[in-house]
Amino acid sequence: MQETALKKRISALDQLGKTLSTFLKAPLTENEPLAALIRNAEAQNKWFTPEHILKALDYWSRQLITEALLKWTAPYTLKPERKKRVLLIMAGNIPLVGFHDLLSVYLSGHHCIIKPSQKDSALMRFMVEQMHLLDDEAIQSIHIRIDPGADFDAVIATGSNNSGRYFDYYFKKYPHLIRKNRNSVALLTKDTEKYKLELLANDIFDYFGLGCRNVTQLLIERGFELNTLTQVLSSRNELLQHNKYANNVEYQRSLLLLNQAEFIDAETILMVEDETIHSPIGVLHYKWVENLEEADNWTANHSVNIQCSVGPFRQGISFGQSQQPTLDTYADQIDTLTFLSNL
Repeated sequence: MQETALKKRISALDQLGKTLSTFLKAPLTENEPLAALIRNAEAQNKWFTPEHILKALDYWSRQLITEALLKWTAPYTLKPERKKRVLLIMAGNIPLVGFHDLLSVYLSGHHCIIKPSQKDSALMRFMVEQMHLLDDEAIQSIHIRIDPGADFDAVIATGSNNSGRYFDYYFKKYPHLIRKNRNSVALLTKDTEKYKLELLANDIFDYFGLGCRNVTQLLIERGFELNTLTQVLSSRNELLQHNKYANNVEYQRSLLLLNQAEFIDAETILMVEDETIHSPIGVLHYKWVENLEEADNWTANHSVNIQCSVGPFRQGISFGQSQQPTLDTYADQIDTLTFLSNL
């Protein structure tokens, strides 16, 4: 019975993927429902451009296929003895950033209470509406609430370090999974080819660098020619057409000049030699290393603040793939399905 229920949910998600794929095929000029969705999402969050919204929807259209969903869920026993009510407190830094949590709760067989971010509620409501249309049971098991009240049994919450401390205290009596600030790092060796730098630019600039999987810190092997990188970064001048991003770059440039700090001006982003993993929007930190072993040791020592490592690390992902995680890639390396299976 439970296996049949899981297969039904996977089938509904596969259909959602097909629905999204069809939805995205028509040009925006001929697709008023999609254009309206984009307008609503942009109105809620000025960082959400049509390009980024379409990118997020396309990503999920490619992930939601039966084969991938079966492969992801196969290692788990998703047969809850009693369905629990799981509260999801979602972030809104990039489009649909909280959908993986919703997906996990839905597949686990538990009920889902969603408190969406005000910055990403239009897209999340759209996805929930589609799930309701494709699975009658989802109407009863997935709910969006601006005020979730206290009618829940467990919590998955994502926020800043400050809100994370609040979540830890407020939800201490419940089984909870709390995520805080993280960022990502990349490694450049002295012989890194230019095409890999162009892929790295996506890891840095996708979603204006606002995601936890965006690279904000570069580890650079001595001997690498920085001019090659700055040429690649400066070529992405379309970023400066976005007022909020351009204003951040200009503000950070003024701040660095005022403080007489050394930096490399790559026009679209400012490179500052700094060991801090997190960098402000419009700034990319970098650190010189002697070899790959030093880079691996450094990331191991800072793992609590690193979401993913890009490049030739021992466990690095390929350049250009930081915003294309597989379904079994969990935020903060905390297995969400295991957490839900143990409730």
